[in-house]
Amino acid sequence: MTTPTLITGFQNPTHDSQGIFRQLLKAMSEPGTLVSVTSPESIETLYASTFAVCQALMDQQTPVWLSPQLDTKNIKHNLHFHTGVPVVEQSKDALFAVMDARETGLFQTVSQDFFQGFFQGTDEYPETGCTLIIQVNSIKSLLSDDINLRLTGPGIEEEHLVSISDLSPSLLDYLSNATGERNTSFPLGLDFIFIDQNQLICLPRTTQVEVL
Repeated sequence: MTTPTLITGFQNPTHDSQGIFRQLLKAMSEPGTLVSVTSPESIETLYASTFAVCQALMDQQTPVWLSPQLDTKNIKHNLHFHTGVPVVEQSKDALFAVMDARETGLFQTVSQDFFQGFFQGTDEYPETGCTLIIQVNSIKSLLSDDINLRLTGPGIEEEHLVSISDLSPSLLDYLSNATGERNTSFPLGLDFIFIDQNQLICLPRTTQVEVL
């Protein structure tokens, strides 16, 4: 049996976690704003940036669901060692979900029911809805040859235009509310963090998304 490899986490866990958390607060309160995040090492296909976010947000009380590509012995061992987070098998039991948008076996076949399967929060505590952390190859704060989005809503003065790679049609339909699923039960719902190897952008449930 192969022993999992322990990788380096934050050098100063308290200080570094607080720094990443402040970046996340800025990105969540100002949707469309890109912020930088980092950790010393990546874990297999889990970016160092994604690992930084996990270290800042997750603990023993925040179960996480991992998509098939990220559900490996090394990733699970390191996440649990550095944060104490429990890994759950069912998406409905998770407060966080981590996945890679390039997983064709996952994203190219999912339906709207896939996103509805995550915990949406409760009437008393809507803020406890699941946060989906999705790795992509590239995020830009300008229009490009990738998928371009117009963002409006709370925290955005007029609009933000962003470009995010690798988003599947089903995910775009959900984000843009093309089928009416995303905003049906507001204020319940899901929050999204899209992250590349150096930076991230947040799309909370209050943000309106238009695919250009």
